[in-house]
Amino acid sequence: MTMKKKKLMAKRKKAKGPLLKNVTRRNLEKKVRQQTNEIRARNGQLKKGADRQKRSDLKIEEQREDLLHVTRVGKLAEFVSSLAHEISQPLTAILSYAQAAQRMFAGREPELQEILQYIINDNQRATEVIRRLRLLLKKSHPSLEPLNISTVVNDTVELIMTHITVRNKVVKLELDRGLPSIRGDRIQLQQVLLNLISNSLEAMEENSDSRELLIRTSRKDTDTIMVEVRDSGCGIPEENMTKLFSHFFTSKPDGLGMGLSISRSIIEAHGGRLEAKNNPDGGATFYFTVPVDKKDAS
Repeated sequence: MTMKKKKLMAKRKKAKGPLLKNVTRRNLEKKVRQQTNEIRARNGQLKKGADRQKRSDLKIEEQREDLLHVTRVGKLAEFVSSLAHEISQPLTAILSYAQAAQRMFAGREPELQEILQYIINDNQRATEVIRRLRLLLKKSHPSLEPLNISTVVNDTVELIMTHITVRNKVVKLELDRGLPSIRGDRIQLQQVLLNLISNSLEAMEENSDSRELLIRTSRKDTDTIMVEVRDSGCGIPEENMTKLFSHFFTSKPDGLGMGLSISRSIIEAHGGRLEAKNNPDGGATFYFTVPVDKKDAS
């Protein structure tokens, strides 16, 4: 090999050294960047996982509180049922005494007779309220029977009329007495009505000017009957409309968020539909449909 070639090769080798170093450095930097990105991605996934776990824990805690609330309500229902039984006994005794006094003063003391009749009438009304309360609290399988929905509405309103009066509200009933029968469970339908009326009364509490609650029954079409509970309260925020009937959703600080979802399930089990809408002039209307009993329709 000539001297000239040797010098050329040495020169090339010398130039190649820094080039290799540069390539190696770039490869190392690229590798470090890749590893850094992978670590960041892993940290992001861990953070998301931790956030998901936190949200899941919060949801579990909320559901635990809801279940505890349900348990308390269940225990309270047992207490009320027992209390209703205890109250019914003295009411029976009062009725017996009043009727005995009526017989003793038969044909005389007309003013006293009138007072005794008032006692008997109010006693019988109280006894009927307790009987209905015990039926509502009684655990039983659904019993489908022919029902007049207007009668069911009227009986339900009578059951909570004192509660309505105490809140200084007025109920207006527009009940179509000529409607055909439906086939349903009286207790379950009363449960739905009690929930809708209670919600409407609470909504009206937020507006001191609103006093009237309208309950209407009507025939929607040949095969369907409609029940409307219309209040003059604060209305429903638009963002709540889509989740109104979801399990555990509530806008009340002490609410359980199960009433409307259970009510919708009951109505759907009866072959109907439960919906809500805001009124043009304020307040909201909850309304449900139930099919006409086929036997009655035929």
